[in-house]
Amino acid sequence: MNSVSDLLLVAIGGGAGALLRGGIDTLATRFGLAAPLATLSINLLGSFFAGLVAVLLIDRSLLPEAARPLLLIGLLGGFTTFSTFALQLARMSDAGEALPLLAYAAGSLLLGFAAAVAGIALGRAL
Repeated sequence: MNSVSDLLLVAIGGGAGALLRGGIDTLATRFGLAAPLATLSINLLGSFFAGLVAVLLIDRSLLPEAARPLLLIGLLGGFTTFSTFALQLARMSDAGEALPLLAYAAGSLLLGFAAAVAGIALGRAL
């Protein structure tokens, strides 16, 4: 990001993504969908749209460059950071970076889990 306008686009997109996620969470709760399934749905949708937008924006240049901070970083980042994780894994796969991909995926999952457990333990201890 190179400018204040890029940061504003991230903020606008991030707010919209967070509102969209909150709306889906609310609807899922009203329809009795378990929280993990709602989160899984959000992560899958975010990952799908991250891949779609990346191809349209980066690979094919069908979207203006200003759409990157708005859509990829802001909207989808506010909707789910999992979409960024999945897109990075897909790009690593495309580049043939098998070992870094496996290390990143395993490290993110295992260390993320460990960090959550540590946070829970600290929260309970306080």
